[in-house]
Amino acid sequence: MNVIPKSRSGFHPTLPAFLFLIWALLIPLFEGDVMVNADGDPARHIRHGETILAQKDVIRADPFSFTKPGAPFVGFEYGSQILFALAHRAGGTPGMVVLTTIVIAGTLALLLAGLLRKGTDPLLAVATVLAVAVLTNIHWLARPHVFSWPITLILLAMLEAERRPPLALWAGLYMAWVNLHGAFVFGWLLMGMYLAGHILEYWAATDPAVRARERARFQGLVPAIGVAVLASLVNPYGWHLPQHVVQFFGDPWLRRLTQEFLSPDFHSRDLYPFLLTLLGVMALLALRPRPHWTHLLVLLGTAGMALISQRNIVQFGLIAVPLLALDQNAYWKRRVGSGRFATNFAAAARTGVTWPWVVGATALLLALAANHGRVGERQLLTEGFSPERIPVAAVARARETGVQGRIFNEFIWSGYILYAWPEMKVFIDGGSDFYGGELLRTHRDIVNLQPGWRDSLDAYRINLTLTATGRALTEELLREPAWIPRYCDSTAVLLSRSGATTRTDSVPRANCHAVGQKADN
Repeated sequence: MNVIPKSRSGFHPTLPAFLFLIWALLIPLFEGDVMVNADGDPARHIRHGETILAQKDVIRADPFSFTKPGAPFVGFEYGSQILFALAHRAGGTPGMVVLTTIVIAGTLALLLAGLLRKGTDPLLAVATVLAVAVLTNIHWLARPHVFSWPITLILLAMLEAERRPPLALWAGLYMAWVNLHGAFVFGWLLMGMYLAGHILEYWAATDPAVRARERARFQGLVPAIGVAVLASLVNPYGWHLPQHVVQFFGDPWLRRLTQEFLSPDFHSRDLYPFLLTLLGVMALLALRPRPHWTHLLVLLGTAGMALISQRNIVQFGLIAVPLLALDQNAYWKRRVGSGRFATNFAAAARTGVTWPWVVGATALLLALAANHGRVGERQLLTEGFSPERIPVAAVARARETGVQGRIFNEFIWSGYILYAWPEMKVFIDGGSDFYGGELLRTHRDIVNLQPGWRDSLDAYRINLTLTATGRALTEELLREPAWIPRYCDSTAVLLSRSGATTRTDSVPRANCHAVGQKADN
């Protein structure tokens, strides 16, 4: 494989640096609000991180709920949560946006640099990275999963290397990964795909040199896998953390009741890029010679995982799409790369510098975060959480008036309650791995007014509800005299019944009904 010769003439940015600059500018401005306001999870991660920092230890028993108080807790995102808590301390929600932006932009730039280093035609490499950006965009959120993205690319580069990296590097990578996010388990699967692929390629080969190469590769990968598995035990929870993550993905109710674990709905326009990419992969596999068995297994494996759970579309984009580009690189160079535009583009791609631009852009982003998203008198990045999506006013009013009780609330708001109403214990929050499928199903049945929903409220002695304005559950409770409205706006309605403590006066039911009807319209 011919690698493009490097030239550093000129101080303009290299392609990876230019891509980093573009995303560093665009992501905060256009995606920043969604990053922290899509649901309450970013707020939950702040609360978890702050709890860990305050007690100088990971969370080992549940301090947040009244449904599982004191139950053993295993946090597989604690390292990322600490980073988010520190970013929030330094810059509020703009600090979280900036941190997430640096990780995402850095991941895309790292991918482009890796493709160029492997000799990919620069035009094809840029097109590939843009395709990956489109596929992963639905998960550009201020959540711990983004920290797995650059680690996944590093693991892919190690698996693709002609010579196996030293075992210490595998160990270091996995010790970092296991303490940041539970996606390290996917890394095990990826390594297993490569091991099986090298074995299949060894069996299929007739050339002695190829057989010897593949034999050396799968034999060298076995100890690397062993080191990666052992390194996964180097965390505050020991073997309980990998066990917890594996059990989490084995709970069928969690997969059925959690939106991001459901299969893709191709009627949604957001998933059209994934559908088109799948069709393109199928066409290339049908028209082109079989790729290396490792690449074929990864293509099929990640596509299958993405079809089972839309959350895995990110892994498909980060891994399968670049591997497909590597396999089609020679064909692309013959048909497209020899053209005048592609040739000139490739020549320009050999010039420029990277680190001064990346470091400079990162420094500017950090300065923006330190100023809480403000430049002069202008607020470029939204500070705080959106009252249109999150019950900011309702929670503030409840705290001001000393509301106490057992609360049932919207699932996506629970993280914000942990953050902004820390004295209130919740029914359930976004950590569905801890609460389990049964409790999640009970929550769903109450929200959807399934048979027995009132019995569930009574069984858990619920005497407060904070639910979406206009929701069927909200309207049903508003019709019942036992439930008294304490606050309502276009986002949320707070209700209480006997047993709850509150110093706030009731709100006319007619007002809450009217707000609900307006919200529906």
